[in-house]
Amino acid sequence: MEKAGRDNSIKESGIALVTILVMVVVIMTLIGGLTYLFLKTTGANIINRQFSTVYEASKGGVEYMAGIINAYINDGQLPGNIGGVKSGNLEKLKMIINCSLQIEGEGGEETITMKTADGKYTITTEIRCLGTSPIPGQGGVLRFPPPPPLSGGGIGTTKNAYIFYSIISTAQMNDDPKSIARTEAVYKTVK
Repeated sequence: MEKAGRDNSIKESGIALVTILVMVVVIMTLIGGLTYLFLKTTGANIINRQFSTVYEASKGGVEYMAGIINAYINDGQLPGNIGGVKSGNLEKLKMIINCSLQIEGEGGEETITMKTADGKYTITTEIRCLGTSPIPGQGGVLRFPPPPPLSGGGIGTTKNAYIFYSIISTAQMNDDPKSIARTEAVYKTVK
């Protein structure tokens, strides 16, 4: 005996269509989410890279000022390429480096404004002398064990004090004035 079966292909095709539509929606959502993450990550990287370069420029301002300090302490002269001194008075900068003009009162700082070689950033660097302190083991101050000899110094050296400076450097991108970074440092050298 033969049985006549029902044709269920219409119901099955409906289930297959719904399954495919659900899969398409899930795949499209996944693709949209990945695209969103990719675009946001790319934007964050661009902002981070821009900030890094502004930050590096401000660190460069601190290093430049430290170089000026070292050149004056070692040679007794300021480098010839210093420009942009706020007061226009290099003697004031020399007094600050010698620590004869300290932080007390107004005017105990000097500001230098400069541009980077490529012209992308303007860097403003401020220096203040914070004071001096005798080197342990020098100038009648004893500490045990004694410190290692100073570079090029040792017994009989004329350098007998630390000088501390506050250096604050601010860099600003010329094309985007909102991109600003600031680096503050305490710099120590021997005199």
